[in-house]
Formats: sequence, C-alpha cells, structure tokens
Amino acid sequence: MRSISLILIALALTVSGYLLYRHFALTGPPALSGTDFCSAVFGVGCDKALRSPLAVQLGLPLAGWGLVYHGTLAALLLLGWAVGDSFRFEAATAALLLALAAALGSLALFVVMLTPLAPFCPLCAVAHAINLLLLFPLKRLTGRPVRQLAQAVGGAIRYLVGRKTADPAAARWKLVGFLAAGLVAVVIYQWVFVEVALHAHSGKAPFDPKEAVAVFEASPKKDTPVTNADPKLGPSVAPVRMVVFSDFQCPGCVQLWRTIPGVRKQFGDKMQIVFKHFPLDSACNSMLKGKLHPKACEAAQAAEAAREQGQFWPFHDAVLMPRSGGKKTLKAMVEELGLDFGRFDAHRRGDAGLAKIKADIDLGICLGVDGTPSVFLNGRRVYDTREQALRFLIGHELEHAGYAK
Repeated sequence: MRSISLILIALALTVSGYLLYRHFALTGPPALSGTDFCSAVFGVGCDKALRSPLAVQLGLPLAGWGLVYHGTLAALLLLGWAVGDSFRFEAATAALLLALAAALGSLALFVVMLTPLAPFCPLCAVAHAINLLLLFPLKRLTGRPVRQLAQAVGGAIRYLVGRKTADPAAARWKLVGFLAAGLVAVVIYQWVFVEVALHAHSGKAPFDPKEAVAVFEASPKKDTPVTNADPKLGPSVAPVRMVVFSDFQCPGCVQLWRTIPGVRKQFGDKMQIVFKHFPLDSACNSMLKGKLHPKACEAAQAAEAAREQGQFWPFHDAVLMPRSGGKKTLKAMVEELGLDFGRFDAHRRGDAGLAKIKADIDLGICLGVDGTPSVFLNGRRVYDTREQALRFLIGHELEHAGYAK
C-alpha cells in the first residue's frame, strides 16, 4: 500500500508542478506562455481555470497548495517507513487525516468546476481524482479499523492538550517526526510563495538592454516569407520587418497590438509590420488537439473576408480593441466598416480565406511558433514583446542597417 500511495503522490506532484508552471507562464510576459498542454492533450484548455479568481487561495495558487500537501504526505510516509514500527502507524494516520481533508476540498472544487462559477480544467480534475483515490491505500496503510483510528486521534489530542500519556518519551519522539514533516511543508510553502511573488512581477521586471540583445541575437535567423496577401503596415522596402503571428482571441495579442501605434509613430517608414494568422483553435490549426480559443478560426476567416474588401486593419482593430462597451453583431460591425455584408459572408464561408489561414499556420509551425503573439524581427524570434523591448530591438536593427534610431 505504501508503494501505491507514493506512486499516486508522485503523479499528483507532477500534475501540480505542471499547473503551477503554467500559472507562472500566464502571469509572466505574454510571449512566454506557449501552448497549453491541457488543450493539446485533452482538447480542453486549463488556462481559463488558472486565470480565474478561484485558482488562487490564501495567497497561493491551488497548484502550489497541491505541492505543499503532497510533499507533506510523502514526508510522513517516508518518515514512517524510515523510523519503523514506533512511528509508522502515527505517520499513516496523520497522512490519512490530511488526505481526508484534501479529498473533501477536492470534491467541493470539482463540483464548482461543473457549474458556471469556474471553468473546467482537465488536469485539475485529475489532481482531484488522485486526492480521492489516496484515501483507500492510506486507510489500508494504517492497518486499523475506523474505531481504533478515532481512539488514536483522540489520544493524540488529549496529549497535545493535557500532555498526559503512558510513555512521554515515545510521545515526544513522535512529535519530533510530525515537526519534521511540518518543516517540509513550510519549506515547500516558502518556495512556492517566493516563486509566485517573483513570477507575478516578472512582466514588470526592469528592462535589461544587454540581455535583450543577447537573447535576440542568440535566436537563429529564419526565413519569414511575406506574400501579397499578407496584411501589412509600412513599406515593403523598410529596413526592419516585424512579422507577427496572432490570434483574435488572444489577450497577449491585444496587449501587443495596443503598443503598435506608438511604435509605428516612432519609427515610421523605417519598419514594416506583417500580420500572420495563428488561431489557437483545432478547427483550423493542426498543431492543437482542442479549442483553446474556440472562435479563433471563425474570427480569422472573418478577417480574411474583410481583407478581401481592403478593410483588414479596421476589422482587426474593431475585433481586438473595440471602442464601444456594448457587444455588436458581426453584421452590424461589418456594415459599420462600410463592407458589403453579402460579399463578406460569402468569402468568410469560402475556401480561399481558409487556405490563406492554413498557409500561415503551416509557416508558423515550421518556424516553431507555439503560442501567440509570436514576433519575428528581421527573421529572429523576439521573446519579450513588451513595448520597451520592441522599441529597443527595432532601434538595434536599424543601427545595424546603418540608420539612426
């Protein structure tokens, strides 16, 4: 039973570790978030759940609490095994009590995920299932019926309250064992707490020009072909070309495109911006197994229909950065932009736009695009897409080309 318990705990630590890693990616710079493993494997993303208010409790992500809890369980079981019979039962009983509390919490959180109160997260559901399964081997590990377990817990409480026991010396040694497991919990908690704080501020970290140049120049230069069908801002002869793989449902893309007008104002005709589609939606993107952004392919097809009438950028801005607070129907938005809706709708449902989108996706996959926004500056990948970083690297490229910033 100990081996089964430790295997389940190891699996839970792996799941919690990934979810915490993903939480860090989502709270860091947008370009570093990458593709959601949940969406690629299960067909349903975990990002919405990890961004929800429910995902953080008492200052830590739930995944971080998962590491603390399962690390403590592992410490108790390993201590019980190492010390032997004098502590094995007490360690298993303490682990069972912790598991019972965690199972009740997991059950409540799983029920909440089935309601509109919180998005469903497949890996979170796996973690909750493990918490429930752990009850069975841990109960068997104690080797006692429920009544005797209750009596043992009662005796422990009486000792803690009144310090009365038949063998005070043995009780003190057992208390040392529990304190050791508690120390493991404190160490893991402290590590998670510090990491959460660091990653929460990583997107606001001071910009380091030397590091930015080093990372940029270490990125291999790749061919990023541009076609006549690609939406562009700026002249084709510009010394700096920025190719952006974007998604119409991507929060990081919204953040990036909000910075573009200021960047263009600074550099003017010295740079060209090229839009490439990379919707994170399995409806048109073969890289994904599920719909991370369920309407992204439809939005891309609509954008292609707007491009066919010469209105890609107005449509792009209307979708990503709407000026009015109220929601508009697609028809109202299209007509407001002065487009022929019948022609727009026919092109949106046709094959030409979809072929263009899939060509962009195929190029992105060849270039190693794994999320959005993905930015290439003169063929090199830019991983820090903050405005200050973009301005600096564009200036850096202009200097290399013999232009003043």
